Amino acid sequence: MINLKGVSKIYRINDISFHALDHVNLEINDGEMIAIQGRSGAGKSTLLHILGCLDTFDTGTYTLNSIDIGSQSTAKLAHIRNSTIGFVLQDFSLINHKTALYNVKAPMLFNKTPFFEMKKKAMGALYDMGIPEQAEKDVLKMSGGQRQRVAIARAIVNDTPVILADEPTGNLDSTTADEIMQIFVKLHKQGKTIIIVTHDDHIASFCDRIIKISDGKIV
Repeated sequence: MINLKGVSKIYRINDISFHALDHVNLEINDGEMIAIQGRSGAGKSTLLHILGCLDTFDTGTYTLNSIDIGSQSTAKLAHIRNSTIGFVLQDFSLINHKTALYNVKAPMLFNKTPFFEMKKKAMGALYDMGIPEQAEKDVLKMSGGQRQRVAIARAIVNDTPVILADEPTGNLDSTTADEIMQIFVKLHKQGKTIIIVTHDDHIASFCDRIIKISDGKIV
């Protein structure tokens, strides 16, 4: 379970303070599929970065599966990200000039997965995404939809229970976007907790619940 209580993120520039998040209270149950929506600058990405243990917060508490995130060391947070959270981004954030297989194997380089198991697990994730035949192909030579499938395979290869997606269909045409959302729906049905930041009402409609954020506040 994800639980935020009174979480604020404040950016200070000279004598000016800006609340990117303002006393946010949020509870997300295991296995939910959530959309986060709001205008540009509303705090969506800041919220996602805090949920993903990529950014700190100034006040409040954040517990993830009963772990107090605010009290964890940098090394512990890195371990939590690797074992618990998968990330899918709008620009794919793949390692260019490397194969799909290499990209999917990458998260396992930072945990204790035996080297001889890495290829098997990575191929299994690519198979789940429907593109095992693309394993040895350079990701720069793939279509946008194929690259996003590689990114999702990378996100799930460590069997992470939580997937955070920031505008995952933003660079895709509408047909491919629907195909990617059907993958998220399938993962949701398998029990994954999925949180998607999107400006697109159609994409949000795939989710169980829509959270609106404005000026750093849940509305």
